[in-house]
Amino acid sequence: MKKTGFTLIELLVVIAIIGLLLAIIIPSLRRAKEAAQNVICRNNLRHYGLAGQMYVQNNNSLFPNAWGSIYKSVEPNRLCQWHDQSRNPLRQPQLAGSLWPYLGEQDKSHLCPIFDRFARQNHSCTSGIPVEPVFGYSMNALLGGFELSGAVQYQHLLRVRISSIKSPSSIFFFGEENPWVNNTRYTATLNDNALCGTPEHPSSVGAWNTNPSLLVPFGPLKYQDCLASFHKTSLEKRDEGLCNAVFVDGHVDLVSWKDTYRLSLWTRQMPPLSR
Repeated sequence: MKKTGFTLIELLVVIAIIGLLLAIIIPSLRRAKEAAQNVICRNNLRHYGLAGQMYVQNNNSLFPNAWGSIYKSVEPNRLCQWHDQSRNPLRQPQLAGSLWPYLGEQDKSHLCPIFDRFARQNHSCTSGIPVEPVFGYSMNALLGGFELSGAVQYQHLLRVRISSIKSPSSIFFFGEENPWVNNTRYTATLNDNALCGTPEHPSSVGAWNTNPSLLVPFGPLKYQDCLASFHKTSLEKRDEGLCNAVFVDGHVDLVSWKDTYRLSLWTRQMPPLSR
């Protein structure tokens, strides 16, 4: 009986079909994985928003101090705090911020897996500390507390009441920041819990009365801090993506870094400082 087998052409056809199937399946699997990771990121921010609302309810309707919300970070050693495991409140309880009791002791709720992937490959820290991301979220600095130059921690606070926010659905509470430098866009990368989404520090009048129309991409003004840009994009185009943010009313949405100023500023004039 004559033996039969695959001819070379048949083998090549099978290989081609397998390659075609892989080309179809792999991108779909990658998109599914990214979608699942984005769900985690959004749920983390919902958790942050809920924690913030509980804090407000238990503290006379006042927002927490942004610089001490997640970690106590009004100190020089905070610059690489987002990836410094030695400063993790799970290991150093004395560094826990005012929101920590509401957030719960869960490492994973503080870190978006998409941020983790981008941060390990793109960051500006040169401290020599291993890049093992701990958190990637920051609070809107215009909502609670100033870190004044030379001031003792928590000595001077801008006490903002939630009732002062006329449009809670359009002002972000917590958002993501990039850990890498972009000299055309912002002057500081992720380094603490506060996101100063204005061209000047919130303690300056200029942060509250700047014309938003001047804040255009590659324009003459840059943000102090800026919302992130690593969602819905690639590592090569890490400055072209979007950012997840939770708003004062508790809803989570994808937003553009270009809207940082508009989503930060809840009043057109600098409120008075009070203790």
